[in-house]
Amino acid sequence: MAYIISIICIGTSYAIATLGLNLQWGYTGLFNIGVAAFFAVGAYASAILTGPVWGGMIGGFGLPYLVGLVGAVLFAALLAYLIAWILRLEFGFLAIASIMLSAVVILILKNEMWLTNGVWGIGGIPRPFGEMLSPSTSDWVYMIISLVILAGAYFLLERGVRSPWGRTQRIIKEDPILAEMAGKDVYKWRKMSWIIGSMYMGLAGAVYGHYIQYINPKTFDDVMITFLCLCMVVIGGSGNNKGSILGAYALWVTWTVSEILTGYLPEAWQLRAPFIRVLIIGVAIILLLRLRPQGLIGREASISKMGERIRTGRVE
Repeated sequence: MAYIISIICIGTSYAIATLGLNLQWGYTGLFNIGVAAFFAVGAYASAILTGPVWGGMIGGFGLPYLVGLVGAVLFAALLAYLIAWILRLEFGFLAIASIMLSAVVILILKNEMWLTNGVWGIGGIPRPFGEMLSPSTSDWVYMIISLVILAGAYFLLERGVRSPWGRTQRIIKEDPILAEMAGKDVYKWRKMSWIIGSMYMGLAGAVYGHYIQYINPKTFDDVMITFLCLCMVVIGGSGNNKGSILGAYALWVTWTVSEILTGYLPEAWQLRAPFIRVLIIGVAIILLLRLRPQGLIGREASISKMGERIRTGRVE
């Protein structure tokens, strides 16, 4: 049962991050390959604010769990704002810069001992009510808390994308020139989507960190965070929040099951197991895109119709 709870809790953190990425890419057309950077910033921010003294780094504030979540969201938003201020959020520049962003953040995490405890990482990250509960009960309680956070994140995002704000974001994705002709400041609207999506990734990092209770720079590998989140959006269906959540859980279950299966490989192949898992996921995604190019759910009908009207110039 603990294994199932683990899948749900970690899958929930991925689902929250994927919602943020889906807002950026699925609704606004911002190609972010730096998900791991915001995920890591959120996890470390919450760990520093809520955790005990660890090594020679700053910390030991022992603040409540909710303060840690708020801190994770704010620090991720600050990093996103700085990137948006430096760049104009154009497709090519953003893709290249977001790749480098992850590398820079990981280097900072490894080398700034006073801030992150370097490669040794941070342990003892507390869970809500952790001291009052047994380990097994704590797992159950945290699973419920993480699901409640996911539900709240989904509800807020759904309200946003179904509002005039969300419709404007979709128009910008389909035809930014048309949006500018309609009097919209495309950069400002993209920046809002970029920052909000990054805040979701920071929140996801905090939820993840408090569950596993120990983080280090290797935790936030691009394959484990950015690659999987991008695949989750594709699998679920870009431009559909329900699809993002479904894609997150479906891919995470597949990833964990593949770990079990690779355990049966011959001993000579064990060192290649991580690469075989990536190959398995890649082949599965190719087959899915061949059979269902729109993903498991696909874009909502109303969104697809809006995109068609924009492309044909029939925007009301």
